[in-house]
Amino acid sequence: MKIDFIIIGQGIAGTCFAFELIRRNKSFVIIDKYDSTSSSQIALGVYNPLVLKWFTKVWNVDNQLHDFNIFYNDLKSISTDTFAYDNGIYKFLHNPYDQNNWLSKSSNRNTSLYMSSDLKSINNPGLVFNKFFGLVNFSGRVDVQLLLNSFRSYCKSVNKLINEQFDYKSLTVNNNLISYKKIKADKIIFCEGYKAVDNPFFSKIKFKPTKGELLVIYSKNLDLDKIIHSKFLFIPLGNDYYSVGATYNWNDITNETTLNGRQQLVNMLDSFLQVPYKIIHHKAGIRPSIFDRRPVVGSHSEHKNMYILNGLGTRGVLLAPYLSNVLCNYIYNNTLINLEIDYSRM
Repeated sequence: MKIDFIIIGQGIAGTCFAFELIRRNKSFVIIDKYDSTSSSQIALGVYNPLVLKWFTKVWNVDNQLHDFNIFYNDLKSISTDTFAYDNGIYKFLHNPYDQNNWLSKSSNRNTSLYMSSDLKSINNPGLVFNKFFGLVNFSGRVDVQLLLNSFRSYCKSVNKLINEQFDYKSLTVNNNLISYKKIKADKIIFCEGYKAVDNPFFSKIKFKPTKGELLVIYSKNLDLDKIIHSKFLFIPLGNDYYSVGATYNWNDITNETTLNGRQQLVNMLDSFLQVPYKIIHHKAGIRPSIFDRRPVVGSHSEHKNMYILNGLGTRGVLLAPYLSNVLCNYIYNNTLINLEIDYSRM
């Protein structure tokens, strides 16, 4: 029996693309060796329509949010779990320049939808700073680990998951047929994250992977339910647990945690909190970033039934549903892919 798609990788990109195929009644199998250290598994999961350094809109964010909302609503067809929380992000504005800049941008027609028109306070004695926050609307957090594990369990239950490392040498590609070991398919897509640096079919992609480190802490006395962005993101996880991160390192591309990364995060915590906390976990992962900071989507230049979805960087939870829809429309409806993200730009 021949299926429609073989999907390589079950991170945020692979999961969203697979669910888009379910929505379109297409058959697939995912090949993915579970890796608890993958960037998707440890992702903070925050989605945000703004570039918080400049208070400008993220590229194509209106369409991204539209597909994001449809995706998580439609997930209810296969899961009763709640994955997305529209909590907002409280951006700490350090100085009068940032505060005035926020107020100015919040009255701009292009960005006003996503920015509070006034500055907010957070009444919490556990914080060093309680005033001068801008509230980012239509932002929040996705429980990425729950999403991936829930979808993985679903795929196992319907025999759509093979838990093994993909072997490029076992793949045979013809114009009308993809063969991998005993599997026959019309098409194949690679959603491998930073591991795509070893993919022989897409070696033209100029990856610029970045290492990120985060901490999970426990603080019984903080009692905070708001996502805060200062130098790093501070994210309530429930039951007095919080995530803080993530760092950026372009030189050390390993999954190993570092003392320097830990110290950066501790320094932020110590400057922001005035209640005791305990470090529970210290994690590291590699973001699959591209040289021009745009994702890469599309078909192989020679093998037209071979596709890629990668380079989501720090914005995977918002980008992945949108890009999955874009790519499926390209495949099944003959629409065009924006040249800014098309693989053909490589």
